[in-house]
Amino acid sequence: MYHTAILIEIISVLGTAAFAISAVLAAEKKEIDLFAVMVLGMITAVGGGTIRDCLLDVPIFWAQDLSYIWIALASSIIGFIFFGLLKKKWINRFYLYIDTFAIAMFGIQGTNKAWELGFGIPAGPVLLGVITAVGGGIIRDVLLQRPTLLFSKNLYAIPVTIGCTLHAMMLMLIPEIGSISAIISIALIIYMRHLSINDKITLPEWALLGYRIQKFESYQNK
Repeated sequence: MYHTAILIEIISVLGTAAFAISAVLAAEKKEIDLFAVMVLGMITAVGGGTIRDCLLDVPIFWAQDLSYIWIALASSIIGFIFFGLLKKKWINRFYLYIDTFAIAMFGIQGTNKAWELGFGIPAGPVLLGVITAVGGGIIRDVLLQRPTLLFSKNLYAIPVTIGCTLHAMMLMLIPEIGSISAIISIALIIYMRHLSINDKITLPEWALLGYRIQKFESYQNK
C-alpha cells in the first residue's frame, strides 16, 4: 500500500508537470511572455480538477495542497527556458507518454471522487472523470484560440471516456474490486493512447463530421 501511494504521488507530480509543459508547446506560435506561459501552465495543470471540485461543491484540491500550483509554475518556467530541447523528437515523445499516464490516472481519480460522493451515479462520475483529465487542456486551447485535441482524429478524450465508463460500471456491479478496476481502466486508457501515439489507430474517416460534410456536398453537386 505504501509503495502504491508513492507511485501515485510520483505520477501526480509528473502528470501535473506534463500538463503545464503542454501549455508551453501549445503556445509555440503565439507571441506570449513568461508570465502568460505561467498562467497557461497553471490553468492547464489544475483546470480540469478545479471544474470537477466546483461541480461537486467540495474544497478545491489545490487550495488544500498548493504543491500542485508550485509544480505547475516551475514546470512552465522550465519549459519556457528549455523550449528548444522540448522540440526534440525523443523528448516530445517522452512527454506524450507522461501526459498519457496523467490523463489516465487523473481521469480515474475524478471518477472515483465523484462516485464516493454519490454524484449523478452512474453517468456523473464518468463525466467528471473526463473533465478532470481533459478540462484544463480544453481551457488552454480556447484561450490560445487553437483547435483542441477533441477536434482531431487522434484518440485523446475517447480512451479516457471508455476507461472511466468501464471503471464506473465495475464500481456499480462489483464494488469490492474497485482498486483492481481502477488499475485495469488506467491500463486500458494508456494502451489506447499508446496505439494512437504510434499512429496505429485513429478515428475512421466516416466518424469525422468534416468527412461527412464533404460527402454530403459531393452528393449535392452531382
